[in-house]
Amino acid sequence: MTSNASTGSTLWGRSVISGETTVSYLLNHQVFASQDLHLARDVLSDLNSIDALDAIGTNRNVDVAIHFAELAGIGLIYASFGGGRVYIETPAIDEENLFFMFVTSGSAQVQHGKYECNISSDLGLVRNMRLPLSATEDNFSTLGTQLSLSLLRAHAQSLTGHDVIRSDLVFDPALDLTRPETRHVRDTLQYVATALDGPLTQFDGPHIRTELRDMLLTNILMLLPNSYSDVLNGRPAPMAMPHYVKRARDYIHAHAAQPIGLQELVEYSGCSYRTLQSAFGETFGMSPMVYVRMVRLNGAHNDLLVAEDGDTVATIARKWGFAHIGRFAAMYARQFGVIPSETLRRRF
Repeated sequence: MTSNASTGSTLWGRSVISGETTVSYLLNHQVFASQDLHLARDVLSDLNSIDALDAIGTNRNVDVAIHFAELAGIGLIYASFGGGRVYIETPAIDEENLFFMFVTSGSAQVQHGKYECNISSDLGLVRNMRLPLSATEDNFSTLGTQLSLSLLRAHAQSLTGHDVIRSDLVFDPALDLTRPETRHVRDTLQYVATALDGPLTQFDGPHIRTELRDMLLTNILMLLPNSYSDVLNGRPAPMAMPHYVKRARDYIHAHAAQPIGLQELVEYSGCSYRTLQSAFGETFGMSPMVYVRMVRLNGAHNDLLVAEDGDTVATIARKWGFAHIGRFAAMYARQFGVIPSETLRRRF
């Protein structure tokens, strides 16, 4: 079922197509490859992946390759369609899944339900698999992951507390790669894909795979705009709350980089210690001081993403009130699934 490309070659994960060099992923996990348009159409149709696949223009060659790797219950997918222009239609699927798609070469004009956009290296897509999708693709390849909403909700609850998440989880369909946060998610996905093609091909440790999966889920939930973003990032959430909780919450956000004590919050909010503790638990699923820590960690995280040359983990941690760097690194890793030095290293 597989075939070698006539329009290019592959060497160490770099595909040369019509004189352009692009990066390929999951090379050790290829499940289908063909230059036969009819065969590709039939096979992908049988997999319920497409309704239509056609070459457009004078160059009617196709070079379809699908790579798939499993990671602790989730799937990573790399797909490429060669150096020409291709039109593709994919059906709606009756599953509560989202596909997070980052373009690795070329571009595509996409119709996703009522949403229309041109995706490229600057703009990816969050596809709701319950909506049909059609696209005209040019020299197109993509790396993505398909995740169930139930898994994402469960991971969000593990990050925030069981009673915090009350509404449906909805993502902005546009993956804006001018945002450093979105680039960080893309880099994390590429890092995981590279690990699956490298060290994890020889070592099949389930704990490492689970940690990589959780790191990816945490980054997607914390850094991509979605309906849980306010709660996950410790920002004021659109929910009814007692006025004294709102006063304490607003005070925390305004003074997060300064020393804040519980007695100070009690005095500012105008209620008793016990009332504030109880109300914060009912509203946010955590105590006031845990909320303070979450806001500070998010402030440090955002600063690491946009750090300048010369900035260090230690200086950013101290700015946000973390005097002990080891404890800061441990708390940061629990919240974001990656150590702070790794975030600093991957910043753009």
